[in-house]
Amino acid sequence: MKSYLFASLAAAAALSLTSCDKEKDKQEPAAPETESAHVRLLITDKTSSAVTLLNPAKSEQTTFQASHGGSLVYPAGTGRWAVVANSTNSLVEFFDTGIERHDDHVHVVGTPKWGLTKATAPTPSHVYSSHNQVSIFHDGDASISHVAEDQLHAAAAPGNFRTGTAHHGAMIRFDNGSYAVTHKNNTVAGSLPEQVKIVNTQGAVLHAPAVATQGIHGDAGDGQQALFGSSSGVLVVKQTGEQRLLPYPAGAGANWLSTIYYAKAARTFLGSRNGYGVFRIDPAAGTMTQVGSTARFVRAALDEEGTAVLVLGEDGTLTVYDAATGARRASRSLSGLLDVAAATPYLVASRHYVYVTNAPQGKVHMLRKDDLADHGTFAVNGAPLRLALVGADVDAEGGH
Repeated sequence: MKSYLFASLAAAAALSLTSCDKEKDKQEPAAPETESAHVRLLITDKTSSAVTLLNPAKSEQTTFQASHGGSLVYPAGTGRWAVVANSTNSLVEFFDTGIERHDDHVHVVGTPKWGLTKATAPTPSHVYSSHNQVSIFHDGDASISHVAEDQLHAAAAPGNFRTGTAHHGAMIRFDNGSYAVTHKNNTVAGSLPEQVKIVNTQGAVLHAPAVATQGIHGDAGDGQQALFGSSSGVLVVKQTGEQRLLPYPAGAGANWLSTIYYAKAARTFLGSRNGYGVFRIDPAAGTMTQVGSTARFVRAALDEEGTAVLVLGEDGTLTVYDAATGARRASRSLSGLLDVAAATPYLVASRHYVYVTNAPQGKVHMLRKDDLADHGTFAVNGAPLRLALVGADVDAEGGH
């Protein structure tokens, strides 16, 4: 804001307040009263094979059938596709919303439907989307399935390659097309891997493991580096092969971060573990800073843009924090909406709204993101549990 000198202090105060108010109006426009026209929610049922595609702006929903019930669901990188994964039945299916985003506008390219591609390697456990490609790690044989989004109506099966011994693992795809993938060397009992190596899309090792841990779980990447949660510290792996451990803050004790996130718009890594809390991770500075003070939570999630992190505490308090700074944006108790312990709800958020599943009551609650006030409730048949925000959070539809 520009500063000016005035002869009268009273005039200065009045003009300053007016100027601030005008700038605030420009910088903080009111949230729209409806969701973006092309935002969709794909919701999977807790037990049945029903999959619901919800259009919040029009309060319209359509039900489809997946091959199996109780599946996990993830958004693919472009927003057009959702990945529906069922580990128990070793099957991954792909759902096409028919909405294709192009920067600040969208193209409607067809009607919602299932894609042709199905991944059937054993025990899919980890999905990662980047560079218009979906990658899946399979615990059952430590293989990676990978397919370009523009091939999901053309290829019956994704490409697949083995990476080593079966384990509960994960991977990240780098900008150069290689993968940082977990490696099980059996120095520690159990299913968790101890190391990370870098491989190409044939499974050949480009950079061997360089750091050993006592167990790895959770990862995220920004294209140039990948962070893996481990009981020994957060393992940083660069696409050049360099590896190092970031120690946990003093007083962490046996606590460690077993889920890692990357907030794209904020360019910030975060990690979480129930009983320990949510932390911002700065790989360059080698620091970890707690976000808020909640240690025990039911769910932590990023919004779709990667500007905010949402934390739902075990006491029913939902809080939205700035992902880059950790500053609190909004907070409220959801106890009047649902029983958090019974519902174990999942969360997603667009630019302006937050969605919370309530499986016991067959509902999805819609809250304003800026103040978490109630905006609406959608009744969904069955027990809606997991959900993904797909489509495009823009309003302009292209004509070319």
